[in-house]
Formats: sequence, C-alpha cells, structure tokens
Amino acid sequence: MRFAIFTALPAAVRALSFSAYDLGFHGIYPTQNYLTLGRPSPWVQISHWDSRCESDDALILLTPRGSYVPNPGPVIVDARGNLVWSESKYGQAMNLQVQRYRGQEYLTFWSGTSHGAHSNGSYYMLDSTYEPIHRVSAVGADLGGDLHEFEITSDDTALITIYQDVEIDCRSLGFESTCWINDCLFQEIDIETGNLLFQWRASDNVPLTDSYKSRGGDGRSQDTSYDFFHLNSIEKDSNGNYLISSRHMHAIYYVDRTGDILWTLGGKHSNFEDLSNGHASNFRWQHHARWHENYTISLFDNNGNNVFHNRAELSRGMTISLDLASMTVELQNTYVHPDKILAISQGSMQVIPESGHVLIGWGNTPAYTEFTADGDVLCNMYFGALLFSEILDLGWVKSYRAFKSPWVGKPKAPPDIAAKDDKVFVSWNGATEVASWRLQSAEFPDAAEDEFVVVGELPKNGFETAFVFDGVEDHFVRAIALDAASNVLGTTKVIDSMPPPVVPLWSIILFLSSLIISGFLVRRYRVMICIQTSRLWRSLKRYRKDENHMYELLETQPERTSLANDVNRINT
Repeated sequence: MRFAIFTALPAAVRALSFSAYDLGFHGIYPTQNYLTLGRPSPWVQISHWDSRCESDDALILLTPRGSYVPNPGPVIVDARGNLVWSESKYGQAMNLQVQRYRGQEYLTFWSGTSHGAHSNGSYYMLDSTYEPIHRVSAVGADLGGDLHEFEITSDDTALITIYQDVEIDCRSLGFESTCWINDCLFQEIDIETGNLLFQWRASDNVPLTDSYKSRGGDGRSQDTSYDFFHLNSIEKDSNGNYLISSRHMHAIYYVDRTGDILWTLGGKHSNFEDLSNGHASNFRWQHHARWHENYTISLFDNNGNNVFHNRAELSRGMTISLDLASMTVELQNTYVHPDKILAISQGSMQVIPESGHVLIGWGNTPAYTEFTADGDVLCNMYFGALLFSEILDLGWVKSYRAFKSPWVGKPKAPPDIAAKDDKVFVSWNGATEVASWRLQSAEFPDAAEDEFVVVGELPKNGFETAFVFDGVEDHFVRAIALDAASNVLGTTKVIDSMPPPVVPLWSIILFLSSLIISGFLVRRYRVMICIQTSRLWRSLKRYRKDENHMYELLETQPERTSLANDVNRINT
C-alpha cells in the first residue's frame, strides 16, 4: 500500500495545475447539448495540439461508457473533438471501427450487455447511410458474442471472442476434482451465411497454471468462475494462422489452422530470447496485438490491473520486432502518455495507415493520444475529468478502444433544423461531406420551390451551425446542406422560425391550482353561497319596487321635475 501511495504522488502533485474541466466542475463526463440533436454528446478537451493531427482528414471513433455516461453508444468526432455522429439506439457499444468487407467500408461494433468478463451481444455492420446491413452472432445455442473482438479478415470472414462458464478438472490448481472456469473461445464465421468455419478453445491448449490471475475463492461455483485466460484480441494473417492476446497469461500466442500453438511471446513459457533486457517481452495485462510489416507486432501494454496493489508506473504502446529464424525479439518503439497514465484495463494501439502515426486509446482512462511513428506526442485529448480517471482510476468514464480512420457518412435521414429566440440552428448527424449551409425563407410553410428566398449562407461550423434570423419578413424557413462544390446534399423540413409563445409551466400549474381551490370553496360553502345569493336577489327586487314607487310620486308632483332629472342622470 505504501508503494501505491508513493507512485501516485506525482499525479497528485500534478492535480494542483488541473483546470476546471480536469477537476470535474463541468461534470465527471462533460457534455455539450445541441438543439437539433436532442441528447448530450461528449465535450472533448484538447490538452496538446499539433496541426498534423488533422492533415489526413481522418476521424476518431470512440465508444464512451461507464456509470457517468448517460447515453452510451458509438460516437465519431473529428480531429479537434467536434461531434460528427452519435447514436444511442443500440445502447452500450464497444470497439467501433471502420472495416472493409467485399470491397466496401463499414462501421462495425459490438453491442449488448456486459458484466465484468461476461458479456452477451452481437456484432453490427453499418453502411455509409448508417443502416445495419449485417449482424453477426456467435455460433452455438449457449454461446453469446463477447465484446473484446470483432475483426473482419481479408477472406471476408469475421473473428469473434466468446466467454463461457464450464466445469473442468482443476486438480492442477489444488482442487480435489473439478472447478468452474470462465473459458475463452474464438470463432471464425462466414459473414454472409453465418456458418462456423473454425473454433479454438483456451482450456484445451493452455495449462490453467500458466495464469497470472489470482484465483482467490474463484472457481467453487458457476457464479464465481475463474477467469484464467481472458482473451482480448485475434488477428488472422496471410498464412491463415491466428495471433491472439491473453491478458491473464501476459502472453501473445500464434495458433495454426489445426489449433496448435506454434510459439508464445511473453508469459511463463516464452519461446523468444529478449534482446532488449526483457523490455520487449515483459508486458503485462496487455491488449490489442496486431501484425505489421517485417514481422513487427504492436500492442497496448497495460502494465497493471489494480490501482492500489502492485501499482506500476505507467502503461505504454509498444512495437516489437521478431526474428523467427533465431527466435529473438527486440523492442522497437514505446509510446507513453505525456502524463504517464496507468490504464489498469482496456486500451488499444493503432498504427494509422494514412499517416504512419500511432493512436493510443487509454481504455479505463477517458483519453486518446496521437504520436509520430518515433513516439513524439502530437495531440492529446480527454473526454472525462482527469481527477476521477487519471488519479483515482475509478473507470466511471471510459472507451474500450479508440481508432482513427477515414469515413464518408451519407445518412438517409434528412438534416435537422430548429429555432430558438432569434436564431435558427442546423445540423446533420453523421454527414461528413457538408461544407456549408444555405438558409431560405417563404411566406407559407407549403410554399412552392420558386417561392423560397435565400436569406443567408454560412460555412459549416462544428456539428451545429447557427443563423441569426432577424429582420426577415417571411418566417417559414428551411436549410440546404451543400458540399465543397456547392452541390445540394440534403434539405431540412420547413419550420416556423417564430412559433407561438410557449405558456410557462408555472402559469399552467397556477391556473389549475386556482381551479382546484375555487372548486373546493364552492363545494365547502355552497349552502352559504345559496343563502347569500337568495338574499341579494330579494334585496334587488325590493330596490326595484321602491325605485318604481319613487318615480310614480315624482310624476304626480311636477314641481319636483328637476329632482327627477337628477335621478335619471344618476341612474344613467
């Protein structure tokens, strides 16, 4: 515990320089609201910026989630953190990325329910209009798709991870006979037909005793199954073999088409000699292993799985060079967060094809960082308050992975428009080709096309663009989305920019309350009201009778005519 406090001191000292955003004054998950979107979206904070981060026009793909994220789901932002697309109808999503299938680009992600290592869901493939074209599920009556991996291969097949509770012989762990484990499988599935092409199971190939995961009291029942392996990434290479990452084995395995392990990197039985004094193979609790040219592997080294117990200094992205002839391994590059973040879970490392830069998603910490290939920090972004993530590691806001990719979105739904006060707001959720907006007005909502008049044109400004609508006689308006060549991409509906005033809620409540009180008083005092009304009526009748009698007297006494006139004047 003393070691944990000692290693946390630098971060605690740095907290003295935190901004209002970092300290959570804008919320643990700071958001911004757009009138045309109708739901909160992440408010990304830039802590380090270099213009090279937007030179490739690629977008950032995230899946914010956690106890303080009110509407988890897939999110796309641009290089500066401006919202491009968000969707909440799928619920919790993970591993959003752009992948190619049969020559076409798709947005892919997992969506379902997750509880720790257990998850149950499906994998979605959305085309450029954001319509779901394919949905992939695990093959097997009692098997659910796991959140950790959905990778489309060059063979147009899908690789997915599966977690399954099984009871097996556990005498090697000190049990008298059997125990329950959270076994790990991966499947290769034909996307078009849904047929199973290949399946591999961890417990059939790796000894339980190779695990670094403390067992404690796990394994005595299905509810406490022992997560000995924890599979979190798979990739198929051009030889038809599979590169897989096991978090709890601290190892990368290379598996052939028969299911045999050809070699192991890291863990308790590594097959490689480390030429970098152990720094190329001493990764721990790692994620996201991927092949690159010249037998190089990239991965995200979490380097810790607990913020207080055996706390490490930091997490890192790393590239490792393998020599399969001499079976040696050497550390090539490392990528460290400028604040030396320790991400105790999740995370990703992507080598961006378009630029050669490296994007690190910091998993349990709501941050992502873009580096040069050599490891220099270009841009650093946060989408959660640092106090609750970097220092306290509470995981209240996080994204399993982060990716950067080109993407062209052409939503089927029309652009959105809304008016408030003297402004008109326009946006188009998911549209990536909009360069400017043209605002038009007309006298009537059903005006003909040639009756609309252009009242303004503005370049697209972030997600939502605002027109100041003042001094325009015709107040029915619509907006037209234009691309860089001024071609029409889409048109909003027509709205009244000066809708009737909304009655405040308090006045409605006051009016209803007065009705209720009036009704109560009438019921309570109805007898008294009837008596007083009757008395008043009799008094009025008596007054009329006396008044008529007075006129009769005046008419019989001409000398009092002036008095009669005065009375008539008063009555009038």
